[in-house]
Order: sequence, then C-alpha cells, then structure tokens
Amino acid sequence: MAAPIQLSRRVLAVLDDRAAADRAAAAARKAGARVVERFEGNEAADTIDATGRRRGLVARVGRAVQFSVEDQMPALAWYEAALREGRTVLAVPTSSRDQTLAVVAALQGEGGHFINRFGRLDTEEFARWRGPEPSVPSLLR
Repeated sequence: MAAPIQLSRRVLAVLDDRAAADRAAAAARKAGARVVERFEGNEAADTIDATGRRRGLVARVGRAVQFSVEDQMPALAWYEAALREGRTVLAVPTSSRDQTLAVVAALQGEGGHFINRFGRLDTEEFARWRGPEPSVPSLLR
C-alpha cells in the first residue's frame, strides 16, 4: 500500500472533473504554487484511509484519537469519498498566508470546492462542499 497522503501545510480542494482539475492546477501554479499534487481514483483514496480500516487496528485507533481531538479530521472521509466517486483532489503546499489565499482563490476560480488548509496544528476551511454530498459514514459528517 502506498504511503498516506501528506496533509501538513497543504491546501486541499475537490474538483469535479479532469478538465476543471487541469485548469485549477494551472491556476494554482500561476498563483505561485511550485508544487501541485494530484490525486485520482481508488488507489489514491486508499492512501487517505480516513477510518484507518485498511491499515489495521493501530491505524484505526490512531484515527479515532485524531478524530476526537482534531476538528477537521472528518474532512478526510470527504476527500476519500470524492476520489472514490471519480472526482480529483488537488493538494498544494503553501508556506505563507498570502500564498495560501492566492492558491485558494485560484482553485475556487476554476471550480474547486471543499477547500481546506491543513496546518501543522490547525486547519482552516475556505469553501464548503458544493453539490450532492458524497457517501460518507454519518459519524464522519
């Protein structure tokens, strides 16, 4: 199994189709992003493993602790579900507030939604989910 998707100091966004994801990635680069990570499909969804189910008991316990102390950890289930439903998730490392805001604006401008920035110790929500909600366990809503 591939290593988990790195979240720290990254803006994550959902794009509903490949063309929008292509445009959003280009817009993020134009806004100053040096790296734009693109995730698609079930294999990428498996690397998120929001519940820890695929990685075993220790991972499940770890995720349970994370969900209880980190308010945005349930967002992982939404990103995982988006990938399983054929959407694309872009992850863009940002190192300053100005860069974060520019990347968020670029992603939103190209149709990005469910945009969150995961910091070292905090998360920030920039855009909520748009459209029909993905299939996510009710506990993680």
